[in-house]
Amino acid sequence: MDKLKTDCRHFHSDRPCAPHKETGVICSSCTEDYDPIKTRILLVKLNAVGDVLRTTSLLPAIHRQWPDSHVTWVTDPSAVTLFSGNNLVDRVLLYEGHLPIELQTEQFDIVLSPDASATSCAIAHAAKADSIRGFDLDETQGTAVPLSEAAERWMEMGLRDDIKRSNRRTYQELMADVLDIPYDKERPILALTKEDKAAGRSLRENHPPSGGGKIIGINTGAGSRWRYKRWTEEGITSLINKLHQEGHRIFLLGGPEEQERNARLASSVEGAAIDTGCDHGLRSFAGIIDVCDAMVTGDTLALHIGLSLSVPVVALFGPTSLHEIEVFETGQRLAGDVECLCCYLPDCDVQPNCMESLSLDTVAGALDKLLETPAR
Repeated sequence: MDKLKTDCRHFHSDRPCAPHKETGVICSSCTEDYDPIKTRILLVKLNAVGDVLRTTSLLPAIHRQWPDSHVTWVTDPSAVTLFSGNNLVDRVLLYEGHLPIELQTEQFDIVLSPDASATSCAIAHAAKADSIRGFDLDETQGTAVPLSEAAERWMEMGLRDDIKRSNRRTYQELMADVLDIPYDKERPILALTKEDKAAGRSLRENHPPSGGGKIIGINTGAGSRWRYKRWTEEGITSLINKLHQEGHRIFLLGGPEEQERNARLASSVEGAAIDTGCDHGLRSFAGIIDVCDAMVTGDTLALHIGLSLSVPVVALFGPTSLHEIEVFETGQRLAGDVECLCCYLPDCDVQPNCMESLSLDTVAGALDKLLETPAR
């Protein structure tokens, strides 16, 4: 048998490697494509999908810290589609209520465990590895064990509203400290294919803006967990009418929970906005966001997708922390003028609430600033 280089990144024991299929090179004589793995890394980040996406910002730093590493990422099935085309992750394993068989048998050099959830900590603890960074598991209590001062601070932030509210650092900065890696403000990674972009391109071709106008996406929802992560329908309607008068084309964005809301909004503005549909898969949804010249959204998955794709974003915040969201040089963060911001309450009876206190002039002004910057 040909002498196999089983430590090569391209090696598969059950099928030909990519270099062999492309050039016919065989393992024993391969030199140009031979890519030996020096460090085997396991990263455990299960959910939510937006949090998984923004955690991909740390991948360049991970590869700087451990050159020639092989990265296995354990995640929830809902997030697996994010990793297609991401060449900084070598393998994705799904957590479906039980430990993947690979983690019961394989040896890793290091586990990166940035999440304090009991399930994530249990996976990190059960994996065979020389060391763990972030959080381990207390076997007697079934709870997270922070492994550094930075991990202790992050865990405390998740347990105390006052500390959460006083924080001024982004999620990526905090996670880089938890994992003790050198983050350099890289964006999240979402690699779209031509097929992923097809629906967005079709919408842009069929509904072009008039004159020198732009395509503005308005993501109208923000999930069901926090009611006031969504801007008001009155605010959205006023913004649509203003942008339409200025010659811009408005795309209404959302998922299944926004179907009725978007249909109602599109009807109320009488053709001033296009309902792009609420039944797209994640990657097609991202392709629609990708054709927008700018976007207005709450703190939700669409925000992280827009930031990944360098779409200029006006991000609206109420019950969640605006300071944890890194918007890079292409974003504007806005919050209402109320004292109880960053409350993380599912509902409230404050009047006016955080989203009602966000005015049309404030949102439109922030959007105008973004539209003045050079196009992507």
